[in-house]
Amino acid sequence: MRPRFLPALAAALLLAAAPPCAVAATGKARPARARAEPHPRAAATPDPAPDGALYHEATDALAALKASAKKQAQRAEWERVILRFRRVVARYPQSGYCDNALLAIGDLYRAMARRFGTPRYEEDALQAYRSLIAEYPSSRLGEKALYSAFEMARESGDRKRIAAAAREYLDAFPRSSRAAEVKAQTRRRMPVQEAALPSPPPPGLAQVYNLRFWSGETSTRVVLDVEREVKIRSDRIQDPDRLWIDLAGARLHPNLSDRAFPVGDGLLKQVRIGQNRDDVVRVVLDFKDVKDYSCFYLQNPIRLVVDVRATPRPPVVAVGPTPAPLTTSRPFAPVPGPSPVEPAPDRMPARRVATVEGPPPATSARRPAHDVVVDAPATQRPAPSPLAAPLPPQANRAGSYSLARQLGLGARRIVVDAGHGGHDPGTIGPGGLQEKDLVLDVALRVERLIRKELGAEVVMTRSTDVFIPLEERTAIANSKGADLFLSIHANSSRNPRASGVETYFLNFAADSHAEAVAARENAISAATLKDLQNLVRAIALNSKVDESRDFAASVQEAMVENMRPHDPGVQDRGVHTAPFYVLIGANMPSVLAEIAFLSHPEDERRLKKGEYREHLAASLLEGVRAYLDALNRTQSRQLTQAPRKSTVASGEDRR
Repeated sequence: MRPRFLPALAAALLLAAAPPCAVAATGKARPARARAEPHPRAAATPDPAPDGALYHEATDALAALKASAKKQAQRAEWERVILRFRRVVARYPQSGYCDNALLAIGDLYRAMARRFGTPRYEEDALQAYRSLIAEYPSSRLGEKALYSAFEMARESGDRKRIAAAAREYLDAFPRSSRAAEVKAQTRRRMPVQEAALPSPPPPGLAQVYNLRFWSGETSTRVVLDVEREVKIRSDRIQDPDRLWIDLAGARLHPNLSDRAFPVGDGLLKQVRIGQNRDDVVRVVLDFKDVKDYSCFYLQNPIRLVVDVRATPRPPVVAVGPTPAPLTTSRPFAPVPGPSPVEPAPDRMPARRVATVEGPPPATSARRPAHDVVVDAPATQRPAPSPLAAPLPPQANRAGSYSLARQLGLGARRIVVDAGHGGHDPGTIGPGGLQEKDLVLDVALRVERLIRKELGAEVVMTRSTDVFIPLEERTAIANSKGADLFLSIHANSSRNPRASGVETYFLNFAADSHAEAVAARENAISAATLKDLQNLVRAIALNSKVDESRDFAASVQEAMVENMRPHDPGVQDRGVHTAPFYVLIGANMPSVLAEIAFLSHPEDERRLKKGEYREHLAASLLEGVRAYLDALNRTQSRQLTQAPRKSTVASGEDRR
């Protein structure tokens, strides 16, 4: 499925815009994976899908409007029809009917402007046409939208507006059947403006049609959506510090031409993009404080990923006589007392992020009660109990102490990633159970348990059946300042007897089995050979190998130990390394847990039971707890109150 320009946001804006209206005749287009020109409603068969049903209700209302002169005389009737089309876009922003709905909205507003003579309706029509172009750049209806905008400019008689509309149309559709007509009409009306019109780009140029980014404290990820892969050149230069990237054989979409996108985090000032030459797009990242960067392509859909990482800073050490703290973990104050500690707010939220209310706090049974004496004389007040010395952290499994252990750091924010989703079902069991549904259910159970038992904030990369690109999952974790990243998946094998649990952390695959698992999990976003060097560099720059190895070992041991009472034959398949895209670029210890083999009939039968899934979630919780206990042995004894809210990153519905 091709990328979108934040369709959910566009849908919200459309609903908040001026009152809805109706469109000229438009019919059903096939879903987004295979766009087609609309055809008459009468030729369409009823669509059982909810988006199709909603769209056809709107077209029926439109037909009723066109058939009634009485209705056409009332603005409210037009607005009711437009509202129906808006609902299609708002409720199903990834539907193949959305571009048809937007074209209908634009046409209806344009007709209203002519009938009622209200300039605002012209503005609303142009907004709908431009939303279609921006949100659904691959739609074949985009040409109709821009041509309608050009016709509106021509009807206005404003020469500057006509020139701008013609330029926008010819930039986007230089080889369309109406390109010559646009140039000819512009020439007749404004001979002095003819030289300002752009010449069609050379054939074969790939269009760059979207730019997005996610910002975190220690890294920022910039993603460019490209029509197809092109050669890239990059270099970092100083005075001022910046990175330029040239995409050869590429052309910018008109909406991106000569744009600057302020970032304003601690790493990037802004991202600039422009047409450097006729066949070269240049992207410039203006740095603030960046140590290094990496670039690589991902596929399905094709996008260029640029990761920049911050210059590490030494920890700040307080000077002066201070009492010994109870703990040195980041999120918890060293002051003893029963008051719960609120999780720190995010500095810069990830894109497409919403918050949802979490369950009530953990029961007070997990917190010892404290006697309170009010207005008692000083001699009667109980003496404060002495603070116990904090437990020292354990050495990691390599026998050394990472910097995280030396500083006694803990984890206040944990990202739980449910693999696959939306149009990507993952593996499917012989009985029809889909990996995306299984792992989402288990992930939501893990979220609840971590919040209840550990009191840490949990960020879900997805909380519904939506598709989140692999690079976006890591970006969410980085931008939220997460301390741990746990990705949950289910395994598959050609051998139906293969069974057991295994856990992975990021590194190069050490055996053929790990290679096969990585190939399957990366299938939704497989890069090409030309990306190999950059991907190898990104993996080699992984600075969390030791802690990720220990985190993976803790999760694996906990899964085996805690699942044996419920599945005595569970096989311990061990800890492995593999180059999973979903882990590349993560700034925190990160692991991928394969909780079962869906291809095993008996495993699938157990996995359909809610009770068994709850045991799986509890085993993952124990793995997280064991790792935190080794990392900071005081923290897991202090985390007793669940946070009031759980932050959930919601992706685009791409089913």
